[in-house]
Amino acid sequence: MAGGFVGVDVFFALSGYLITGILVAEVEKTGTVDLVRFYARRARRLLPASAVVLLATVAFAYVFYSPSEQGSIAHTALWTASYLSNVSFARGATDYFAAGAHTNPLLHTWSLAVEEQFYVLWPLLVAVGLAGVAALRPGGLGAVRRRRLAWVMAAVAAVSFALTLYLMATRRAHWAFFLTPARAWEFALGGLGALVPLASRSTFAGLTVGGRPVGPALTRWAGWAGLAAVVGAGVGYTATTSFPGWAALVPVVGAVLVLRAGGAAEASSVSRALSWRPLREAGRLSYSWYLWHWPVFVFAEGLYGEQPLGMRLALLVLSLGLAELSYRLVEDPVRHHRWVAATSARGLVLLAGLTVLGGAASVGFRSAAAAGAALPDQQRIATETRDAGRPCLNLDTMSAERLECILGDTTSQTTVVLFGDSHADHWLPAVERLAEARSWRLVTMLKSACGVVDASRWHSPIGRMYVECDEWRRSALTEIARLRPALVIAASANSSYNGLPDGEATAGTARVFEALGRSSSAVLHIRDTPSLPFDAAACLERAQWRGQPLDGACTFARGGVPDVERMQAAAARRSRSVVSVDLDSLVCRTPRCSAVQNGHIVYRDRDHLTTAFAASLAPRLLPLVDRLVPRTDERPGQPAEPLARSRP
Repeated sequence: MAGGFVGVDVFFALSGYLITGILVAEVEKTGTVDLVRFYARRARRLLPASAVVLLATVAFAYVFYSPSEQGSIAHTALWTASYLSNVSFARGATDYFAAGAHTNPLLHTWSLAVEEQFYVLWPLLVAVGLAGVAALRPGGLGAVRRRRLAWVMAAVAAVSFALTLYLMATRRAHWAFFLTPARAWEFALGGLGALVPLASRSTFAGLTVGGRPVGPALTRWAGWAGLAAVVGAGVGYTATTSFPGWAALVPVVGAVLVLRAGGAAEASSVSRALSWRPLREAGRLSYSWYLWHWPVFVFAEGLYGEQPLGMRLALLVLSLGLAELSYRLVEDPVRHHRWVAATSARGLVLLAGLTVLGGAASVGFRSAAAAGAALPDQQRIATETRDAGRPCLNLDTMSAERLECILGDTTSQTTVVLFGDSHADHWLPAVERLAEARSWRLVTMLKSACGVVDASRWHSPIGRMYVECDEWRRSALTEIARLRPALVIAASANSSYNGLPDGEATAGTARVFEALGRSSSAVLHIRDTPSLPFDAAACLERAQWRGQPLDGACTFARGGVPDVERMQAAAARRSRSVVSVDLDSLVCRTPRCSAVQNGHIVYRDRDHLTTAFAASLAPRLLPLVDRLVPRTDERPGQPAEPLARSRP
């Protein structure tokens, strides 16, 4: 399901419903909440299985991953062991050049961290809301007020949901997604669902029309409507859905309706459907399955590339088998162990012990990873593939600021502009050498993920339209028109066209080309270089870690994006000033490409050239730019090899 991520929202609503109901029943029965007993039970339920998966993930990564990757995983493991991985992911969500979050085998623990933080605070809220502070004193009975608690829950839901909407509106969607305060409304709505008087059992009990009861029918239809809302969100939502926020109401409210239908006095049809044994078995293993499935998928893709559907189904079965094993050998035995469950204090000792174990293992793993990364051969790869800061590239997706670097001969009368996104920026080392050889004044106008196409598009890392790119592009084109350069070198990633209809993409590219053509004497458009199906730095570091020779260790099939190339060619034909060239043969000389060429590492990640390799291509580009920019210097240029391949 494209929108399968709404399962987390259902999970939070379910937790709010169950935990609130359990705590309400305890306060009504005893007048208090035994916090120590509550925390001890949660520790026995959640921590043993999560500790096993954490240790298994760390061990697997140490054997099969490179030291630098191990360091990243160790960092997340430490946050996971501290029950704060959601905070870690929220802090790093906007780093454009960081490894994609989907490659982290512990990414899924963010929702477990939110759940664990919920367990710390929710019993206090329920106890005080029901019976005042007396509920926190042993034997202290207070007046139990469900209505007061319902108002407290409603207030929490309102404030939390307002915070979510605010964060989404202020371009901090990653905070709204990961952080507990912005998710509390989902738990609160689940809690409100549990506060419907238990005596009625049905949300619509007692409701009549013309003297005839209609409650059972409404409950039944509400249950099916809720289930349809959950499934509909799972099928209909995609990565482009603005989420969370208003869209998250659909699965959360739907889950609460299903829960209330399940609590009716008479079993409804939706209850019977969801009581199907295979579904109950999946529910029995759901926690362990949740823990195992993500590391299995991430490690398989990290080692062998993107997997076809059949293999993904096999991996799903494998993770289910691991879930069954950990449920039978760890989760269930510890939860029901007589000695551990005999006193609450032992449960807290278990909590402390597993926390220390997870933290110690993560710290030890991080130290071992740092030692491995410090080895000379690993350092060489890291040095060549490390991002050098990209000072001329605006990396802040939330900013439309136009950063300019002025390089080369700053007093020259010949101005050349490098314009585009990070795929233009990776040509900067080569273009800077050209500027030095030909005494140009080189001006850069570069913004990450902002391509050479005048079209508004959705940007998934921020969960909305990328308006900052549109504003930056307008500003850059205005400045280029003022500069009147002798040449504009433009480039951008093929992914700039993702989600754009062909006609809109072609017209948008043509508008940019025409604007550049009016502003400058010539425009050189460099088509995008091939992308790798793996991270080059990680692949090479793994190969070295295993003792494999780097030449030939990380290869891939060369392939372009024909639809994008056709659109760019059609746009270039509309402007006589534009020369569009394909430099793939400089990057990859054979149908099977290697991540290492002539002793240089070609890529620093999946699709950006390394500084050293890009700079080495400058002599190959010199004849091309000499045809476009008249020579004004008298100094002989540096020797240049014939350009391997260019075509208008």
